[in-house]
Amino acid sequence: MRLRFKFESAECIAEVYESVAPKTVEAIKRVLPIVSRANRWGDEIYFETEIDCNERENSKEVVELGDLAYWIPGRAFCLFFGKTPISDEFIRPASAVNVIGKLLCDPLKLKNVRDGEIVFVEEAE
Repeated sequence: MRLRFKFESAECIAEVYESVAPKTVEAIKRVLPIVSRANRWGDEIYFETEIDCNERENSKEVVELGDLAYWIPGRAFCLFFGKTPISDEFIRPASAVNVIGKLLCDPLKLKNVRDGEIVFVEEAE
């Protein structure tokens, strides 16, 4: 499955790996499309959703550039395009996230997204 993330200043498609986090992905499918407001935390964009999944699947405390993840405590999507404020030589989210896919665009394209921008998420063809 692919998801399209449309911000006011950027657009990106991500490949979602249904086999590594099937319960998380099913919870995402139930609430699509999603409209929210972007938050920046260093070079991470996250935004709250109505996704209801408390399963730790493919959960990681270190992520890679371009990872797409779901953060259980914040019920949020997370898009990583660089280091967060708590990163060292690795990209570190605030706490463990379910890594569910990879951005297919150049992750640095998301550097222009500002706090408060509206984001629309839908299944991409």
